[in-house]
Amino acid sequence: MKAKTDEEIKAMPIAEARKCYSELAKEYDRVTNPDVKKYLFCHHCNKFISSANFYTDEDNASGYFYICKNCVQMMVEQRRSSRDEPKETKESVQFVLRLMNRPYIDELYDSCVKSAIDATKEKVRFSPFASYIPMIKTLQQYKDKRWDDSVFGEDHMKNGNVVVTEEAKENVRKLNKARKRFGKLNDDDLLFLENEYEDWVGRYECQTKAQEEIFERICFNKLDAAKARKEGKPTKDIDKSLQDLLATQNITPRQNAGSMDAMSDAQTFGTLIQKWENTRPIPEVDEDLKDVDKMGLYIDAFYRGHMSKMLDIPNKYSHIYEKVMDKYTVKKRDYGIDDDEDDNEVLFNKIFSNIEDY
Repeated sequence: MKAKTDEEIKAMPIAEARKCYSELAKEYDRVTNPDVKKYLFCHHCNKFISSANFYTDEDNASGYFYICKNCVQMMVEQRRSSRDEPKETKESVQFVLRLMNRPYIDELYDSCVKSAIDATKEKVRFSPFASYIPMIKTLQQYKDKRWDDSVFGEDHMKNGNVVVTEEAKENVRKLNKARKRFGKLNDDDLLFLENEYEDWVGRYECQTKAQEEIFERICFNKLDAAKARKEGKPTKDIDKSLQDLLATQNITPRQNAGSMDAMSDAQTFGTLIQKWENTRPIPEVDEDLKDVDKMGLYIDAFYRGHMSKMLDIPNKYSHIYEKVMDKYTVKKRDYGIDDDEDDNEVLFNKIFSNIEDY
């Protein structure tokens, strides 16, 4: 509600004064009532707005930036009203980031610009700044940096194409997937929910719509618990709800010796194999234990090797075939004589060497 001077209040009709008083009472209740969702004052539009509509900021005592997200976006897009055409530029983004004391990373912002442009390269689907902020706040290499750590560098536009890092593209895809799955929420909350969801479905079986719904509710439950702990509120009811959801999915942890077996029973054999390969990979087989029954040798020799020999393709399998077949091949004995007739005579003499003795 816009502030009014004493003269304006005195000249105000009774009906309008009652209306203004009612609005003022509602705003006062929003600020002072502990049971009502936390509201903060935006120093740009001069309104009390829900804290969910502010960017978090550890540098401020309130834990939030002093300008609401909508006003920040209006400043980035250089608009005075919602009817104005958005004109987001690097200069406007840098101006706002300086106010927020957040770093400007030229390469990362260019990747957000690339992702914001649709497949036809004709129009922007969403503000690049809206994707840039959650990345700066969540990526490990950027989240502790400030404006003084900015990297401007050279322009990464080359022949009309933006140089995009794989990490930046993956985070943009993750944020887009989170919007489709969880709806319109705070970008920070969306990334938290998506990371939790991918962690859950990666560890446990999730093949039906009902299982997806339960895992989504578990993620929301964990987000509510994290927020409650941050605000110093009790989490007893939230923890009870989480236990009920875990029991529904049959993944409740049990504090007994058979807990690992119980958890294994709730997973498919394929999921268990994947977990074992990631956590306890099978070591390399000893040489003495490799191909004990010779089945591998038989396949290499009589299937791959035989085919290679038939097609006259010299390779390692054809050599294996020749080596194996050599044991079963009858060869003419060589007496060291080239002439066939002489060879036959020598053979005859060896057989009947003692015939003259008779």
